[in-house]
Amino acid sequence: MVGKMTKSVAVMLAICAFVVAAKAVGPFVQPDDIDIKSILSPPPAQDSDQTRAEIERLLQLQAKRTDADVKRIRSEVKFTPFIFSDVLGSWFNPDDLPTTAGFLKEVMKNAASVEGHAKVIFGRHRPFVVDSRIHPCVEKEKTYSYPSGHATRSMVLALTLAQMFPDHKDALIAQAKQIGDDRVLAGQHFPSDVEAGRTLAKAIFQQMTKNPDFQAELQKARDECLAKDTAK
Repeated sequence: MVGKMTKSVAVMLAICAFVVAAKAVGPFVQPDDIDIKSILSPPPAQDSDQTRAEIERLLQLQAKRTDADVKRIRSEVKFTPFIFSDVLGSWFNPDDLPTTAGFLKEVMKNAASVEGHAKVIFGRHRPFVVDSRIHPCVEKEKTYSYPSGHATRSMVLALTLAQMFPDHKDALIAQAKQIGDDRVLAGQHFPSDVEAGRTLAKAIFQQMTKNPDFQAELQKARDECLAKDTAK
C-alpha cells in the first residue's frame, strides 16, 4: 500500500512539474525577431573624421571626470532592474516583488541577447583599443563596443517600467539616459555606441509589446507593484 502511495505521489509531483514547466515564460524577443542591419547603420569607420571627433570628446570628458562621477559610474557597471528604485523609491526591491523581479530579469536578458548579437554583427572596437590615451575608470570590457549594452538594456527597462508607472516616465527615461551617457564618461564607449543602443532599445521594446506573454507578465508585475506601493 505504501509503495502504491509513493508511486502515486511521484506521479503527481511529475505532473505538477510538467504543468509548471509548460507555463514557464519563454523569451519575449529573440535576435532573429529584429532586422538589426535595417535599424542600425554601421558604426563610423575607425579612421573616419567622426571617430576622431568622438575620441577628442572622450578625452575631454576624461579630463573633467570627478570622483563623484567615478563612484556613480562604478555603481552602474553591474546594474539590475532595481537600480530604478532611485526614481520609484526603496519599496521597489526584488525581495518584496518576486513576480516583478522575474519579469524584469527576463526583459533584461532578452535585451542583452539582442544587443550582444548586434555587437558581433558590427565588430567595433572599444575606444581604449582604438586610442591608448583613453583610460576607463572601470574594468575594461572585452566585448565589442557598438551598440552599447548598458544604453540598450537600461532604456528597454525604462520603457517597460514606464508602462507600469506612467507618471514617472520622464524620470525613468532620464535615468536610463544617464546610465548610457556614463559609459562614455567612463571611457568604455563612443557616443555613437550609446545612440545606437537607444535606437535598438526602442526596436526591442516595440517587438516585445507584440508578444502576448510580455503583456501578461507586464500586467502581473504592474498588479504586484500597485499592491506593494499602496500598502507601504
